[in-house]
Amino acid sequence: MDVQAGLQLKDLVAMLRRRLGVILAVAGAVFLAAVLVAAFLPNQYESYATLLVEPQAISQKLVEAGLEGSDLNSRLHLMTMQILSRPRLSRVIDELGLYAAESKERTREEVIGLMRGRIRVEPVLPELEQGTLRRSRDVAINTFRLHFRDDSSRTAAEVTNRLANDFIEEHIRERVQISGDTAEFIDSERTRLAQRIRELEAQIAQVKGENAGRLPEDMVANQRILERALGDLRAVERELAQARSDEAFYGQQVLNSASGAGPEDVVSPARRMRLLELQLAEQRSRGFTDKHPDVIAVRQEIAVLRQQVGEPGDGEEPSSLVQQNAQAEQNRAALRAQAALAEMERLRVQIDEAQAKLAATPRVAEQLDGLQREYEHLFRSYQQFSSKRLDAAVAANMERRQKGEQVRVLEAAFPAPVPSSPNRPLILVLGAMLGLALGGGVGLLLESVDSSFHDARRLQQALRVPVLAAIPGILLESDRRALRRRRLARGVGAAVVVLVVLGAAAVGYRVVNGGGKAGGSRPAPAAAAFDGFERLG
Repeated sequence: MDVQAGLQLKDLVAMLRRRLGVILAVAGAVFLAAVLVAAFLPNQYESYATLLVEPQAISQKLVEAGLEGSDLNSRLHLMTMQILSRPRLSRVIDELGLYAAESKERTREEVIGLMRGRIRVEPVLPELEQGTLRRSRDVAINTFRLHFRDDSSRTAAEVTNRLANDFIEEHIRERVQISGDTAEFIDSERTRLAQRIRELEAQIAQVKGENAGRLPEDMVANQRILERALGDLRAVERELAQARSDEAFYGQQVLNSASGAGPEDVVSPARRMRLLELQLAEQRSRGFTDKHPDVIAVRQEIAVLRQQVGEPGDGEEPSSLVQQNAQAEQNRAALRAQAALAEMERLRVQIDEAQAKLAATPRVAEQLDGLQREYEHLFRSYQQFSSKRLDAAVAANMERRQKGEQVRVLEAAFPAPVPSSPNRPLILVLGAMLGLALGGGVGLLLESVDSSFHDARRLQQALRVPVLAAIPGILLESDRRALRRRRLARGVGAAVVVLVVLGAAAVGYRVVNGGGKAGGSRPAPAAAAFDGFERLG
């Protein structure tokens, strides 16, 4: 066909008349291939169960659930992960005997992956506008659908119901376990806190016992003791000064009385030594040290007199009454001074003890404050955990009695009356359309490569020579009989091919889909697409 010469409608009609057989042959072959594909594809039945998430039956103002609710994405993801978990699917495969043939050729992971690809969980969204969720207000999603596909409608329904029931049972056990674990954890924390509180109480008692008198509450008493001791020390110091002054005064009186005696009263070495000792005491009371010249002279004279007497301190009693009285007063003053010195030593020891206790009080107070702060913090935590323990016990009891958030089957799965896939009418329609398109394309291709002339106009355009007459083909009776025989043979061949393909399709459909029965019984609509194939077969 000369395409450059232009196409006209009568050319297309003539071409269609010439290539009709090829077009129909190609279209028929493609359509029959589509029939075989549709026949040999196994039926897939999809069943679904509707799950409803019910809120807790008891008001949340009275009892708070141990598990918080989640949003749509979290809940859908969690539900899908729980349903598609490996242990759950493996248990279902073993108990229901699924994928026996696949298990012989594939690993368990591959079989579980195959089953996962046939499971789908999707929410039921009642608030949809043109496929998008309304954003004007939040919509609570509490209904989900669990889908499962299988070659058998009964198996699909059975597996769907089994997965739904297993999920609900696992959901209940999980909530009860989590509530129980929460209560157990709170109990363990309360026990730990109580043990630590007892340890702190023992430590506080030990610190108080080891630091008796140095505690913060003893600070005021220690300050009063210190002030009183300082006052008493000042009074004793004044008393000591008075006693020493009296001792020096009466020593001078003794000395004066001894020096004022008559000539007949000759002072003996012992008496002289006594007088010198009194003079030495007076000098010391006046503040003279041992290095003072007067003190050195008196001490040297006393040493000489002691050598003369023979025994130190062995003297004679003064003979005059004045001297005796002065000596007695001097002795009493010396005793008062000794008592004052002893009292001063006692008061200094008491002052040192009080000051040491006051100095140690800040350290003890800091140690007790640290222990007390930790004790108060732990005690508040213990009270909070005690309150939480009561709430956890109530929540656990609510979950055990199934009064919390529950998931129940709103609509159980049932065997699908018709397969969900494959869509055989669509496959056949697509096969027919593809066949016609391929047939038309093959016809155009053959026509474009054909260099022969089929009418006078094309011949005249090609040769530039006018065509005077066109002689049509002359068919004799024998030619017509041969043509009829060829057409009949082609028709019979085409019919045989069609019957063979339809028979193969019917047999393949029966073999692939278990004799045309879905799960033991296939409703009439499921086999309607191939009733004609079976009759022709």
